[in-house]
Amino acid sequence: MTDIPKENDLTRANTRLADVSRRRFERDHFIFREHEPGERAYIIAEGSVEILKESAEGLVSLRVLNVGAMFGELALIDNSPRMASAKAINGPVELLEIDQKTFTKKLSDADPFTRGLINILADTARNLATRNLSG
Repeated sequence: MTDIPKENDLTRANTRLADVSRRRFERDHFIFREHEPGERAYIIAEGSVEILKESAEGLVSLRVLNVGAMFGELALIDNSPRMASAKAINGPVELLEIDQKTFTKKLSDADPFTRGLINILADTARNLATRNLSG
Protein backbone atom coordinates (compact mmCIF):
# COMPACT_ATOMS: atom_id res chain seq x y z
CA MET A 1 0.00 0.00 0.00
CA THR A 2 1.30 3.47 -0.90
CA ASP A 3 0.97 6.35 1.53
CA ILE A 4 -0.88 9.32 0.12
CA PRO A 5 0.94 12.57 0.90
CA LYS A 6 -0.89 14.77 3.37
CA GLU A 7 -2.05 18.17 2.21
CA ASN A 8 0.47 19.83 4.57
CA ASP A 9 3.33 17.88 2.96
CA LEU A 10 2.23 18.91 -0.54
CA THR A 11 1.86 22.54 0.51
CA ARG A 12 5.35 22.57 2.05
CA ALA A 13 6.85 20.92 -1.06
CA ASN A 14 5.17 23.43 -3.38
CA THR A 15 6.36 26.31 -1.17
CA ARG A 16 9.95 25.01 -1.28
CA LEU A 17 9.82 24.73 -5.08
CA ALA A 18 8.16 28.11 -5.62
CA ASP A 19 11.54 29.89 -5.55
CA VAL A 20 13.24 27.38 -7.86
CA SER A 21 13.31 27.61 -11.64
CA ARG A 22 14.08 24.91 -14.21
CA ARG A 23 16.76 25.22 -16.84
CA ARG A 24 17.84 22.91 -19.65
CA PHE A 25 21.39 22.52 -20.96
CA GLU A 26 22.23 20.55 -24.08
CA ARG A 27 24.99 17.93 -24.17
CA ASP A 28 28.53 19.34 -23.88
CA HIS A 29 27.24 22.78 -22.85
CA PHE A 30 29.01 24.36 -19.88
CA ILE A 31 26.66 25.28 -17.04
CA PHE A 32 29.38 27.37 -15.44
CA ARG A 33 33.14 27.67 -15.67
CA GLU A 34 35.90 27.63 -13.11
CA HIS A 35 36.78 31.08 -11.65
CA GLU A 36 33.38 32.60 -12.54
CA PRO A 37 31.40 34.19 -9.72
CA GLY A 38 28.79 31.85 -8.26
CA GLU A 39 25.27 33.20 -8.72
CA ARG A 40 23.29 29.95 -8.67
CA ALA A 41 23.31 26.42 -7.28
CA TYR A 42 21.76 23.51 -9.13
CA ILE A 43 19.99 20.22 -8.47
CA ILE A 44 19.95 17.67 -11.28
CA ALA A 45 16.37 16.74 -12.24
CA GLU A 46 17.34 14.76 -15.36
CA GLY A 47 20.65 13.76 -16.93
CA SER A 48 24.27 13.89 -15.80
CA VAL A 49 26.78 16.66 -15.12
CA GLU A 50 30.55 16.35 -15.18
CA ILE A 51 32.64 18.46 -12.80
CA LEU A 52 35.95 19.50 -14.40
CA LYS A 53 39.07 21.24 -13.09
CA GLU A 54 41.63 23.17 -15.13
CA SER A 55 45.17 21.78 -15.13
CA ALA A 56 48.38 22.24 -17.13
CA GLU A 57 47.27 19.26 -19.29
CA GLY A 58 43.77 20.67 -19.89
CA LEU A 59 40.46 19.89 -18.22
CA VAL A 60 40.51 17.00 -15.73
CA SER A 61 37.31 15.18 -14.78
CA LEU A 62 36.76 15.19 -11.01
CA ARG A 63 33.44 13.34 -10.95
CA VAL A 64 30.11 12.77 -12.65
CA LEU A 65 26.91 13.74 -10.85
CA ASN A 66 23.49 12.25 -11.53
CA VAL A 67 19.83 12.89 -10.72
CA GLY A 68 19.28 14.36 -7.26
CA ALA A 69 22.81 15.74 -6.83
CA MET A 70 23.32 19.39 -5.90
CA PHE A 71 26.31 21.30 -7.20
CA GLY A 72 27.55 24.88 -7.34
CA GLU A 73 26.48 25.55 -3.76
CA LEU A 74 29.96 26.16 -2.33
CA ALA A 75 30.36 29.46 -4.21
CA LEU A 76 27.05 30.62 -2.75
CA ILE A 77 27.98 29.62 0.81
CA ASP A 78 31.31 31.47 0.92
CA ASN A 79 30.90 34.00 -1.94
CA SER A 80 34.08 32.77 -3.64
CA PRO A 81 34.62 32.09 -7.35
CA ARG A 82 33.77 28.68 -8.79
CA MET A 83 36.41 26.05 -7.97
CA ALA A 84 35.61 23.94 -11.03
CA SER A 85 33.53 23.89 -14.20
CA ALA A 86 30.29 21.98 -14.71
CA LYS A 87 29.24 20.53 -18.07
CA ALA A 88 26.18 18.64 -19.31
CA ILE A 89 27.14 15.17 -20.57
CA ASN A 90 25.45 12.13 -22.14
CA GLY A 91 22.55 14.17 -23.52
CA PRO A 92 20.50 17.12 -22.34
CA VAL A 93 20.35 17.98 -18.64
CA GLU A 94 17.36 19.42 -16.79
CA LEU A 95 18.33 21.38 -13.68
CA LEU A 96 16.53 23.01 -10.81
CA GLU A 97 18.19 26.39 -10.43
CA ILE A 98 18.46 28.18 -7.08
CA ASP A 99 19.57 31.80 -7.18
CA GLN A 100 21.80 33.50 -4.60
CA LYS A 101 18.91 35.37 -2.94
CA THR A 102 16.83 32.20 -2.47
CA PHE A 103 19.82 30.18 -1.32
CA THR A 104 20.83 32.84 1.22
CA LYS A 105 17.23 33.08 2.49
CA LYS A 106 16.99 29.31 2.96
CA LEU A 107 20.37 29.25 4.70
CA SER A 108 19.40 32.14 6.99
CA ASP A 109 16.31 30.16 8.05
CA ALA A 110 18.60 27.49 9.51
CA ASP A 111 19.54 27.69 13.18
CA PRO A 112 22.92 29.31 14.06
CA PHE A 113 24.55 25.94 14.83
CA THR A 114 23.62 24.55 11.41
CA ARG A 115 24.76 27.73 9.60
CA GLY A 116 28.07 27.63 11.46
CA LEU A 117 28.56 23.96 10.66
CA ILE A 118 27.82 24.56 6.97
CA ASN A 119 30.37 27.38 6.86
CA ILE A 120 33.03 25.23 8.55
CA LEU A 121 32.38 22.35 6.14
CA ALA A 122 32.48 24.68 3.12
CA ASP A 123 35.78 26.18 4.28
CA THR A 124 37.24 22.72 4.89
CA ALA A 125 36.09 21.45 1.48
CA ARG A 126 37.58 24.45 -0.31
CA ASN A 127 40.89 24.15 1.59
CA LEU A 128 41.18 20.40 0.93
CA ALA A 129 40.36 20.81 -2.76
CA THR A 130 42.92 23.58 -3.14
CA ARG A 131 45.59 21.56 -1.33
CA ASN A 132 44.89 18.33 -3.27
CA LEU A 133 44.82 20.03 -6.65
CA SER A 134 47.94 22.12 -6.13
CA GLY A 135 50.21 19.41 -4.85
